[in-house]
Amino acid sequence: MTVFIDRHGHQEVLADYLARLEPLLADLQNLQRGIFPAADQLESAPLIDHFFLSARADPCLVGKVHGHPYLRSPQSITSSLWAYAPELGWARTLSRFYRLGRPAGSESHS
Repeated sequence: MTVFIDRHGHQEVLADYLARLEPLLADLQNLQRGIFPAADQLESAPLIDHFFLSARADPCLVGKVHGHPYLRSPQSITSSLWAYAPELGWARTLSRFYRLGRPAGSESHS
C-alpha cells in the first residue's frame, strides 16, 4: 500500500496503516531476537492449506536515479513505494526518501 500525500500534506490512511505496521514491526523485532511464536499463538492462527509461494507487484518508481549509493544503471527500479507526494516533490520507498524530478514524458523540447 502506498500513502498518497497531496500538496497540503493531506493523507487519509496513514494512521490506519501505521496501526497495521506496528504489530508487524514488533513481531519482526522478536524474530530478530530469536523469540518465535508461542504454540498457543500458532494454534489460534488461521490455517492456509495447499499453499505455495507467490509474488505480487508492489508500487515502485522507475527512472534515472542520481546520487544513490548502489543504483547506477540508466534506468533503475526502486524498492516498494510507501509514501508518494508528487506535489511536494518527494517519495519514500522501503529504503529511503527520493527527491522527485520531472515525470516521464515531461521532457522539454527546446
